[in-house]
Amino acid sequence: MKKISLIVNIIFFICSVSTIINAQTIKLGVGGGLTHIIGPEGFTKETTEYGLGYSTEYNLGATIKIDLPLIPLTPRLIILYHSFNGSGNYSPILTKSLAPDPTVENSQSILSIGAGAQFGLIPIPTGIDPYFSLDLFLNKFGDFKQNFSDAQATPFPDINNPGGSRFGLQVGIGAEISIIPMINLDVSGGYNWFNIIGKEDGEETLSAATLDLFFIFNLN
Repeated sequence: MKKISLIVNIIFFICSVSTIINAQTIKLGVGGGLTHIIGPEGFTKETTEYGLGYSTEYNLGATIKIDLPLIPLTPRLIILYHSFNGSGNYSPILTKSLAPDPTVENSQSILSIGAGAQFGLIPIPTGIDPYFSLDLFLNKFGDFKQNFSDAQATPFPDINNPGGSRFGLQVGIGAEISIIPMINLDVSGGYNWFNIIGKEDGEETLSAATLDLFFIFNLN
């Protein structure tokens, strides 16, 4: 009897695993939104105040999600590309005697590749599934570029500093909204720390808020 019971349990386990695997729903999403730099202060200050002048810029991205049956947990991979730009007059003390003040343009990009999960909250009957999300990112910082409009009007040379890689974290909240059986809208907001791990001495934490809209396609 014990052998029969063991065999039955093994068969039940195999069937359960097979059912879960076959019931998975794979989703592909594409979209984008806005990235708003929050800190540090040097990134958000105007160029006339020695800052980079970064504010709100667009981002683009893609995601792959795997819906698990009977579990309010959705593992996901996500890629986001952020591009930051700031420009304006550059008029520190050393250039006060120069007329006119030179114009400076600052730019940098971040490619974020992450893995994490969505944790389902109580669904709303109208086809809205809210969730809380947590993702760990590898952030590849592009070159930091600072260009002046008139090299003869300022004693400062153009700058092109190579970027580096840092690990960051994103927490967010969002909702998938059903449109038609094969397509959903994913609306989410998040808070990002781009360089929690891997910082150099004296490097401040770069943080930003994001607001994104993705079109989600059910692949099976």
